[in-house]
Amino acid sequence: MGETERANLKTIEFDDSNRTLGTDELNLAEFPLAACGHRTNPNQKTLTFEDEIFDEGNQQLVHRKLIISASDAFGLPTPVDSDVLLVLMHLTNCRTRFQSPTVSFTRYELVKFLGWDNSGKSYRRLEESLQRWASVTLYYNRAWWDRSHRRWKSQTFHILESLDLRGKEGRSGPSDDGQSTFSWNSMLFSSFQSNHLKRLDLNTYFRLQIPAARQAYRFLDKRFYRSKRFEMDLRVFACEHVGLGRNYDSAQLKRKLQPALEELESIGFLVPEPTQTRFVRRRHGEWTISLLRQSKGDAVSAVAESQEPLVVELTDRGLRTSMAAALVREFPASRIAEKIELHDWMLERKDARISQNPAGYLAAAIREDYQPPRGFVTKAACDERTRKAQQRRLAEQKTAAAAVVDADAHQAAIRAWDEASSEQRAVAAEAALATGDSEAVAQYRKLENTPFAEMLLRQIVISHFKTLA
Repeated sequence: MGETERANLKTIEFDDSNRTLGTDELNLAEFPLAACGHRTNPNQKTLTFEDEIFDEGNQQLVHRKLIISASDAFGLPTPVDSDVLLVLMHLTNCRTRFQSPTVSFTRYELVKFLGWDNSGKSYRRLEESLQRWASVTLYYNRAWWDRSHRRWKSQTFHILESLDLRGKEGRSGPSDDGQSTFSWNSMLFSSFQSNHLKRLDLNTYFRLQIPAARQAYRFLDKRFYRSKRFEMDLRVFACEHVGLGRNYDSAQLKRKLQPALEELESIGFLVPEPTQTRFVRRRHGEWTISLLRQSKGDAVSAVAESQEPLVVELTDRGLRTSMAAALVREFPASRIAEKIELHDWMLERKDARISQNPAGYLAAAIREDYQPPRGFVTKAACDERTRKAQQRRLAEQKTAAAAVVDADAHQAAIRAWDEASSEQRAVAAEAALATGDSEAVAQYRKLENTPFAEMLLRQIVISHFKTLA
């Protein structure tokens, strides 16, 4: 953030109208300060995050480590505490433009900015968070970038050096909520003053509901500065920079990350991509994650994509637009249509397998190509069965009609022979023997002048009359 931008903040009040002008310290955005993907043991007192980064200035690989040590009284930071910390930085920017480490505030204005209800629970929650930042110790082992000296340093400090809370808590919040103050740690504040900061859209940040999505947003917003495409080892990204548990294998990490990535897609931050593009296997057990930041042009394409019929069908059934669009791009339309039918069929029958999370079941059914249960028939299969049944009925009707016509022709031929004169029978016999069935005629020639010949000749002539009818 430059001096011009800071000057422009001079008249900005600390309220919801300027959430887009949030501020983040770049070191604090690099590693999570709280576990995002699992509940920590209440007795756990430390968190550790580490990675390796190439230092271009010194042309060497640097092993970085952050250890977060909790106090016995207040414990380890939570994702909510990360929200509070961002608000404190924004408050400092609005109120002092990072010119003073000591900042005045009322607990009411912090609670309001965080979007919490004005209750005693919210004020207790805020006070615990502030006390936690005053008591937790951060150990940066070659993981703190000193912008002034352009090098990685080891630093140990508390986020807040001091805290003075005023006002007495009442039933619905603190009464007589006077001006409280907090003071930043001097080492952290020197980083503020060296302008090791970046703009962070708090309006977008607070739209995210999943803690892992919020932490990923902070980290990626920093890393996308150099390129729209970001790539990193999956385990390093998920465990060391988002805060998921190290006990997960690669498949579990991908599943745990998926909801957070979908949230980042839904707000227009990430370009929706198929899983086989986003997660690339390098070797056994090692995967790379690749993410693409969405530009305005991509956002327009996303809007058009969201209007695709199958995307609309999926979103109508509870899927996020970004997830629906990704599924439509990745899988055949026939599979998606079939799974939509399966979803509706199972929902109508109140199937226990789908009742808890119908939208989640539908997405999984498409990805994993769930085989339908016994009794399920797709609309296409029903239509095909109906078409074939109609064809069979039509063929039977034609056969029956032909049989009636054939019977009528046979009776007419018999009447014609029986009513014919001797001369007419002789002419008919001559014509029938000349053009009739060759085998029947040959048989007649063998039996000619025998008692059976007259009977066979009658059949040959009647068949000939039928062809003329």
